Amino acid sequence: MIPQVRMIEISKINPNCRCIYALESIEEMVRSIRKNGQIDPIQIWFCDICFRILDGEKRWRAFKKIGLRKIKAIIVEDTEE
Repeated sequence: MIPQVRMIEISKINPNCRCIYALESIEEMVRSIRKNGQIDPIQIWFCDICFRILDGEKRWRAFKKIGLRKIKAIIVEDTEE
């Protein structure tokens, strides 16, 4: 089955607290998104009351920094915690 890409509100997604990125890295992603848009969706899963990021936290942080309200995401159903 082909995963469905959805537009999810940034406010409904929580970060993966283990990821740390240099400010320069986030700024580079901001420039890329402003120039090219979002090329790849992030991957998220639903955990209790919100979504959690599996892949794409740097893109999510860049979207927040830009002030965008929604991001393309694939909701992954099966995850191993």
